[in-house]
Amino acid sequence: MWSRTVLVVVVVLLSISLPLTAWAGAHSAIIDVASATNTDASYATLADPDAQFSINDLLYHSKSYPWQARQGDVSRGVFAYPLWMKFTLGNSDAKQQRYLLEYTDPGPYQVDLYVVDRHGGIDQTYHYNREQPLSQKPYPNAGAVFPVDVPYGEQYTVYARITHKMGGVFSRFAIWHPAHFVQYESIETALYGGIYTSFFIFCFIALVIFFATKERSFLFYSGLTFTSAISLMHLDGHWTFLQFEHGVPVNHAVLWTGAYVFMALGFARSYLNLSEQLPWADKLVRNAMWLGLIIILLGLLDHIEVAGLLMMLSMLVILMVPFISVYLILAKQQKVRLFTLAWFIYGGAITIQFALRQVGIVPHLPITTYSGAIGAMIEMGLLTISMGFRVLDLKRERDQVRDAHVAHLEQFNTQLEAQVKAQTQALEQAKTKAEHDARTDPLTQLNNRRSFYELAPKLIKTMLRSQTSACAIAIDIDHFKQVNDNYGHDAGDLVLVQVTNVLAQNIRENDLLARLGGEEFSILALTQSPAHASDYAERVRAAVANGVIHLDNGLRLNVTVSIGVYLFNHDDSLSQVLNRADTALYRAKQNGRNQVHMWQPTAQLIHPSGHDS
Repeated sequence: MWSRTVLVVVVVLLSISLPLTAWAGAHSAIIDVASATNTDASYATLADPDAQFSINDLLYHSKSYPWQARQGDVSRGVFAYPLWMKFTLGNSDAKQQRYLLEYTDPGPYQVDLYVVDRHGGIDQTYHYNREQPLSQKPYPNAGAVFPVDVPYGEQYTVYARITHKMGGVFSRFAIWHPAHFVQYESIETALYGGIYTSFFIFCFIALVIFFATKERSFLFYSGLTFTSAISLMHLDGHWTFLQFEHGVPVNHAVLWTGAYVFMALGFARSYLNLSEQLPWADKLVRNAMWLGLIIILLGLLDHIEVAGLLMMLSMLVILMVPFISVYLILAKQQKVRLFTLAWFIYGGAITIQFALRQVGIVPHLPITTYSGAIGAMIEMGLLTISMGFRVLDLKRERDQVRDAHVAHLEQFNTQLEAQVKAQTQALEQAKTKAEHDARTDPLTQLNNRRSFYELAPKLIKTMLRSQTSACAIAIDIDHFKQVNDNYGHDAGDLVLVQVTNVLAQNIRENDLLARLGGEEFSILALTQSPAHASDYAERVRAAVANGVIHLDNGLRLNVTVSIGVYLFNHDDSLSQVLNRADTALYRAKQNGRNQVHMWQPTAQLIHPSGHDS
């Protein structure tokens, strides 16, 4: 009896277990969206180097394509051509049929997703492009997220065409219950919001300190925090939220990353004072800064793939900075330990996220995907503390300089007073000389035009108050241009000096003689009558005409002057006085030169601005 019962139980168990085992074997490649968190368990990949495969090709000619079955190992390397990925989804939850597929790297340029039913028909199609406005993406998220409906008991095969323009390519989709994804996104948004806000606060504080201290390292630090925040926002796709209706070109991430590299290396140079401490390292870092500018140029030229490779290389270049600072600590006893620690943390973090993870050296995990942001936050905190110590050091140095200066002033007060007195005297002498030079013609040592126009109004008023007549005499050397042309400018200068000497010998003590420019001279003099003024001018003309000028080459030269005379009265302004004397001078020129002409109202002329010497 008991043996029959046992046999029946065994048969029943076998009848149940064998179909279940057969179902499990037949469906071992199916990923259950109700329990799985990603697609690592079973998927296949297909490289498309020529970017020529279409979804129809893969559906209707699938046997001719070399799909590679995979599990885990999601890093595919760095390349710019499309990678196809396929996996099969099933659903064991009768209450939930909509799930979200999230491509787990924030860097894809384009992802085309096709959901195919068990009969080979395309049931759902989605297209994600990094440059799309947020409103046009398959799901309102900066990343490649796709809402996929998988009814209970159904099976769907998902085909994904993944294209990267920079960085590594990964073959993993995370599987999310929509509610869980919203919770996850809320936490991630809050964390990133805190990180970006901290960056901008650090940026502002550093900029304020720069304006207060004029310490260049604070300016670079401000630029470093700003470009670090903006480049991370572009690389992780968060900038899309600020460009909801327009989308963000992928080259913006390249431009800001290039700017970050430039600012980071510039900050390191300035903070470590490499130009004085380690000239060879300063030259190395200065040359490395060109890498940032090259990345910016490639971004402007839209060479995204090449720029992406240089961006990965730049992370390794930035990692050389902490080794330089370690050398400074050991060899130069520099107090840069916090700086070194911060740079090691951040340099290692971004190297993991943007270099080693991209090529598959480290695994593609959430901690490695977000290591750059985490490291940046830690680095900025440590650097801010370090910069705070730098402010204290600057204050201490300035206090020491101030105290030393005060002590120096107290000790040498008497000497300084004597020096100030001597310097004051020297300045007064220099001022007197400068004023004299400003009012004196350097060649003839006569009053120049400026001095003449300052002294003439006062002298005219004095002359008119004395109830005597006064005249203005305009003098111009005849054919002076020919002297310069025939004998050279040295001979012309000699003529000007000789004529000046003759004029100075023939004027009175109270007369005002000036060289107004070129070969033009002017005299203001007291006179008794028109005839007396004419005789005075004639005496000057004759003295010049009778003089002989001996040139350096042995030649003898005679020059003449033309003179215009105007007697002025109380109603005349200085400009009227000089214009009328100048008009009379032109009449003397027109009448044949080497003569004196008195101004007459009927003799007014309209003449050109320069004299016909």
